[in-house]
Amino acid sequence: MKVHKRLLAFPFLGSVFIGFLLVLMTSTLAAQTAPDPDSDEGQLEWSLGGGIVVSPRPYVGADPKVIPIPVIGVDYKRWFFQGIRGGYRLIDQEKWKANLFGQMQFKGLEASDSEELEGVNPRRKSIDGGLELIYQGRPVGFRAAFLTDVLGRNKGQEVALTAVTGAPLGKVLLLVGAGPRWLSERRVDYYYGVDLDEVRPGREAYNPGSAWSWDLNIAARIAFNPKWTFFVLMNREGLGSEIHESPLLERTSAYSLVAYLARQF
Repeated sequence: MKVHKRLLAFPFLGSVFIGFLLVLMTSTLAAQTAPDPDSDEGQLEWSLGGGIVVSPRPYVGADPKVIPIPVIGVDYKRWFFQGIRGGYRLIDQEKWKANLFGQMQFKGLEASDSEELEGVNPRRKSIDGGLELIYQGRPVGFRAAFLTDVLGRNKGQEVALTAVTGAPLGKVLLLVGAGPRWLSERRVDYYYGVDLDEVRPGREAYNPGSAWSWDLNIAARIAFNPKWTFFVLMNREGLGSEIHESPLLERTSAYSLVAYLARQF
């Protein structure tokens, strides 16, 4: 079985967080593991498990959410489904991958999230479609991705570049990833802008432009055996100035954590 097909699902995570998980599961691991010559490229492969996500909430007065998650992955030939995303592999070579995919966008906001957000219009979740290019290299792998809102809710786009490197320590694989992410003006304004009807004392109108954010990821993967895997990852998103200067936010960065135990079938 090829390691690049062991792609698990992580609901409720942002696109960069998902992107880092995909890179680390398909770059360093694949570079360190030889493919199984007896594998059947057309067979159905799937994984099942569970874990938790600590989801960031950078909005004023909003606390992080701890969310239990299922971990489900299905892979058949060039088609894949990974919980909140699915798609088709346009290129599926040893070192280069290109995927056309769609995935849920879980960013959102409700006035009920905190007292300080009273009077804010809801920011609705959406679905993104996009294209990603993955280079499975050693010692460094890369992922470049383009995303766009396909439901017309935020009508924005996002471009991300992530570099990942790792070091094996017995059954433990440590990984570090970092990279920039560009968010279009429409996407930033939808989630972080303040319209005139949302203005309140202490909350002025705000019309941001496009923004650059920076992401840092630290992860550890423990392979108890070929079937069972434990994984933990922390993500720090350094919010761009056009984002963290929003009256809706009280932090300049956001932290996420995911941990799971899964079995490959």
